[in-house]
Formats: sequence, structure tokens, C-alpha cells
Amino acid sequence: MKTFTVSQHFWENASTQVARLHSHHEYEIYSFLEGDSYYLVDGRRYELKKGDVIIIRKHEMHRVFHKTFGRYHSYVLFVFPEFFEQNNCQEYEKAFLEYGIDNKIDAHTAFSSGLTDAMERLKKYSNNFTVEDSPIIRSTLMEILYIINSVHSFAKSTKTNRSVKDIIAYLNENYTDGDVDLDTLADKFFISKFHLCRVFKETTGLTVQEYVKRKRLTLAMELKNDGLTLSEASAKAGFKDYSSFYRYYKKRYSISPTSKETI
Repeated sequence: MKTFTVSQHFWENASTQVARLHSHHEYEIYSFLEGDSYYLVDGRRYELKKGDVIIIRKHEMHRVFHKTFGRYHSYVLFVFPEFFEQNNCQEYEKAFLEYGIDNKIDAHTAFSSGLTDAMERLKKYSNNFTVEDSPIIRSTLMEILYIINSVHSFAKSTKTNRSVKDIIAYLNENYTDGDVDLDTLADKFFISKFHLCRVFKETTGLTVQEYVKRKRLTLAMELKNDGLTLSEASAKAGFKDYSSFYRYYKKRYSISPTSKETI
């Protein structure tokens, strides 16, 4: 079973719409090398400069925004939670389990901690990211995870709406609750539904309802992969019934959730 992947992304004339807002089961380590971009993670915005590293935790909604057409370059590592147990390094997972904190390791910290050098050695040992697994690649990835866990503080996000940040933190704890709705959020955070909808969409690019449904969908498919039926998984993820899950899945991916096609 594959427990990690390594890759390099390079565009000479990249579109500003390279990636959609999404989430996934794997942990992501995104090393930014070139371009005019910022990264959005659960409503937190991080301006990027060469050498910055972004850490994405399980189910965090995220995407990179390229501000202009042009040249962009990054390294991307995906590490599955199973990697830590299989390689007897569970202590290195800690940084990926601390939800609600920031996501960026700035270029200076990445360089001084040895993270930048380790990423470059991973590129060398993987033959420019064309080879995904070998003992030296695994050991270098473990070193990268060790260094990330040795970083004492992450760089603060910029242009983050405090109310939205608090609402997202609440949603991440309660999105499987079928009673989560605009009325509940407006009452809890003492904010009008109109203002809530406006600032949430401005900050995340999604409506509250779409944000919640995407989180539920990701969790449902993870539970399905763990052995639950689609009906059981969708109910546990917070969908009110299977038909609601089915309609949303088909709308999002244009295929049935029972299809053998992969998404």
C-alpha cells in the first residue's frame, strides 16, 4: 500500500485557476519555490515567497491562488497517516494533528532548520521526483517530518477574518452534526446571517453550506474506504439521508458514488 507520494509542479505560464478549493485524507507538505501566489487554508491566507513551506492537515480546505499568469514552481509531498505507524515514527505526526494553528513555515525558518536542504536532497534521491519510493527516500522523508516537528512556531496568516476563523474552527468540530445551519452559526457568533454569508464567501470562496458539504463528502469517502457502506458512511459524515449524499456526490464529480471510476 502506498503511504506517501513526492512530486514537482512546474508551470511556465500558469493559469490563476490551477487548483480548486479541496480537502483530502492525506497530509500535504507544499514547498513554494517560484511565482506570485498566496495559499488559503480554512480561511487563513498566507502570502508566499521562495522557500516558504505550507503544512496541510487532514480535511483542511485549501488551495493555492496564482495572482498572475506566469512562471510557478513547487514541490508537493503527500503523506498518508498510515506512514507513521508503518515506519515506527508516530511522534512525527504531532504537527499534523494540531488543528486550529497556523500552517506556514517561513523561508528563513525552513532554511535555518535544515528543511530546505532536506527537500533538495529528497529531490536528488528521487531523481527529480521521478522515483517515489526507496529506503533513502523514506529516510529523507522521515527527516523532513522530524524537522517540521522541531519547528516551535508557524508563521501567522495575513488578511484572516477573525469571525470566519472562529466559525471554521467550530465547523471543523461539528460539521457531522446534521443541525449545523446558518441560524445556529448566526446565534452562536452574534452575527447576522447576511453578514455571515458575505464574509464567509469572501474569505473562503465557498458558501457555508458548500463548505460543510465538501467536508462531509471527504469524510464519507474516507469512512467508505475504511469498510463502511456508503449509506453508513454518509450518515456518519452528517448527510441527512443517502439521497442527499448521492445527489451532492453526483453534482460534484459527475459520476455515481457507486461507479468504479476513480475521482
